[in-house]
This record gives sequence, structure tokens and C-alpha cells, in this order.
Amino acid sequence: MRTGPKGISAEMQKARGTVRADREIIALYPDHASRPDPAEFPPPKGMSKDGKKIWIAKVDRYRQRGQKLQGFEDSLRQYCEVEAELNRCWSKGNVPTMAMVNGHRLYASEFFDTPAAQKVSSHGKPVENPFSRNGRREEAAS
Repeated sequence: MRTGPKGISAEMQKARGTVRADREIIALYPDHASRPDPAEFPPPKGMSKDGKKIWIAKVDRYRQRGQKLQGFEDSLRQYCEVEAELNRCWSKGNVPTMAMVNGHRLYASEFFDTPAAQKVSSHGKPVENPFSRNGRREEAAS
């Protein structure tokens, strides 16, 4: 939790004349999200055979989600290769290094492949917290 006074909104700073140019947030690639992904996302050259299979499966999954892929090809390649290597280790009966498992876990969270990274939709309804009324008595109907 932040200590000190509450922050001031951008509108209030503008009205007071206390806007600082060095604290302005600038989007580095403002049109990136609006650019459509290419129709084809072939696996990059130099990938292993297993890595290519994983690439195709992941690209298909991300397309179904509507997840942006353009600009993240290098990271996706590394993620697919790490997953392919993990699968090779397990299939040979070897135990992969913890660094490899941890690296895979980090890539999975970056590409929203972990359960914790999934967005849960309440279909536009506010979710009622079942514990929000703890300690409060129900008011009697008049």
C-alpha cells in the first residue's frame, strides 16, 4: 500500500498547472494493438521438429483466444523450444533441470497459459463477494 497523500488526477494537475512533462506516459508502439496479425504464422527456420509442432498448436490456441502474436515471435519460439526440450527429457525418463522448468513456467505466464493468468468473465454482472456482509446485521424490514 502506498504511503503519503493520495495521487492527483491528470485533470486536476492540468487545472493546477502542475503537469510535468518528464512524468508523461508515452506509448512506445501506439498502433501495435490495432495492427492485425498476418494470416499465416509459419514456424521460424531452425526450430526442432517437436518445437514446430508445439508452435503450430500454440499459434492456433492463441488465435482462438484473439491473442496478439505479431512482435512476440522470438519469445514464442523460445517458449516452444523449451517445452519441446522438457517433453524430450520426460519421455526419456530424465528429470529436467529446475531452471528449465522455471523458465517454461515464466513463458507460460507471459503467454497466459497458466490457470492464474486466465481471465474470468462474470458476463457483465458484478460478482457478489460472499464475505462482504460478515460482521453486519441484516436490517429488519419496516
